[in-house]
Amino acid sequence: MTNKKAMLYLILTVLAVALVANLGLAQQPAKGKSAPGAPEGGPQTTIQGKIIFMQSYGGYIVVSETPHEEYKIINENPKVLADLAKQDKPVTIEGRLPRGAYLLFIEKINGKAYRGQ
Repeated sequence: MTNKKAMLYLILTVLAVALVANLGLAQQPAKGKSAPGAPEGGPQTTIQGKIIFMQSYGGYIVVSETPHEEYKIINENPKVLADLAKQDKPVTIEGRLPRGAYLLFIEKINGKAYRGQ
């Protein structure tokens, strides 16, 4: 094999490997059965606590009973959350913690589907 042919063969091989690797990286992850607009991933969680409006947090939060934690609701529906905050009663919330332990994407409240903005 001549030097030019060997170099061409090497370049074509590198391009073929790069193409195959790029196709594998470009595939979209499989979508789960999460709510429309739900962030991908994040652990599923169930929290019992009260919904509170806190201006300093920039909106509504959930304060869990045990252990005591505060979660910022990232898909707020002000009408639904205001009614629950006025009741000042504990609720059971099912959702995801998509970006960290203290951000909450709500999927259900007291077993009923919840749709935020």
